[in-house]
Amino acid sequence: MKNHFKAILDAGGVAIGTQLRFGSAAIAELYGCAGFDFLIIDSEHAPQTPTGILAQVQGMASTTATPIIRVARNDPDLFRVYLDMGVGGILAPFIKTAAEAEAGARACRFPPAGTRGYGPDRASRYGFDTNYLAEADDGIVYMVIIETAEAVDAIDDIFAVDGVDAYLVGPYDLSISLGIPGQFDQAQFTDAVDRIFAAAVKAGKPPATNLGTDACTPKTFEDPIDQGHRVLLVPGDEWMLQATTAKVMDCFTSVRGSASGS
Repeated sequence: MKNHFKAILDAGGVAIGTQLRFGSAAIAELYGCAGFDFLIIDSEHAPQTPTGILAQVQGMASTTATPIIRVARNDPDLFRVYLDMGVGGILAPFIKTAAEAEAGARACRFPPAGTRGYGPDRASRYGFDTNYLAEADDGIVYMVIIETAEAVDAIDDIFAVDGVDAYLVGPYDLSISLGIPGQFDQAQFTDAVDRIFAAAVKAGKPPATNLGTDACTPKTFEDPIDQGHRVLLVPGDEWMLQATTAKVMDCFTSVRGSASGS
């Protein structure tokens, strides 16, 4: 069982990923062909279905991109069906305590390391992968989203949990939890993000950051990598399509306006 994303993290490398919300297998395949290391299928905020998620995972199969499913809640019953589909990892939202993180991490692993029940179908290549059970635990990534003030207060304990492989910051929900919605330049927010980063370094977890790519240049990535970030998340299918269409229409509108006035 190969997990490209986890292999990069284990080797101390830098990985780039994004989120997919449209539920299209072709879009998932396209992003995989583009070279992203991991692709998060968002089932927390987008109208995904298990059948559609399976199609996206299959779409990525011809690429090296690791499919990660963003679940609606930290629930082992949700994890099970997606792990059996063969996703490479789980991204759990609103993790606030070490106990919640431990429960999620254990749900991704078989006994004795965890509580996952056995029943893989596609994950074991429909039974053709006879080494699946022996290799599965090491081939799954469990990621948590840090997006509340409570999580920041408990960050050292959360990152101390064995089996929490990586994390992402949920900037909007974190800013709301801190009482400063959308005010990402406020010291209260930047201090919280700095605290998360420091805790990740201390615990040996790969530091993660969200990047805007409106005016993407090599420096967009050079600076965060130089700062020590190893998991880079950029805006995904919904944002890229919105940004591109907005740019096209802005250009056209300016020309049409000029032509109408001539």
